[in-house]
Order: sequence, then structure tokens, then C-alpha cells
Amino acid sequence: MKYYLGRIEETNGDMEYTDRFLFHTKSNPDKYLKQTAKEWRGSSASDWDKQMQGYWCDGALIRADGWREIPKEDFDVLAKYLAVL
Repeated sequence: MKYYLGRIEETNGDMEYTDRFLFHTKSNPDKYLKQTAKEWRGSSASDWDKQMQGYWCDGALIRADGWREIPKEDFDVLAKYLAVL
């Protein structure tokens, strides 16, 4: 099992948001992140925009914006306190 800090980028008109979240997986983190981006605002596979490399949902574009592997110890601390941040 490996531990990650993932990023989802959401573009809604002129506004851009970057959300970070923790995840762990035994599989490919890129696939996990892409699946998370698809489900972020309830998009489906048909909402995929190949040119923009993201999913459309209610006029917003949701993209997987990368991940960073982190030590399990950091993951445990962040998971404990992340709701407070």
C-alpha cells in the first residue's frame, strides 16, 4: 500500500479551485486520481473532454492535477487533523 496527496483542479468560468486530498492505493495512482476526478461532482465517462483532459459537470471542468507520494507517518498525521485545516 502506498500513500498519496492528490490534487483535483476545478475550473468554473473565470474561477479556478485546487482541492487536495489524501488517498492510498495498491494500484496505479494515476488511474485512482482520474476515477476520483470523474466522480468529484458526479460526472460520468460520457462527460470526458479529450482536448481539455477533464470531465464536464454543470459547466465546470474537473481535472486530475497530479499526486505526490507521502510517507505513511505523514498520511496518518494528516488524516487525523485534515478536517481541522
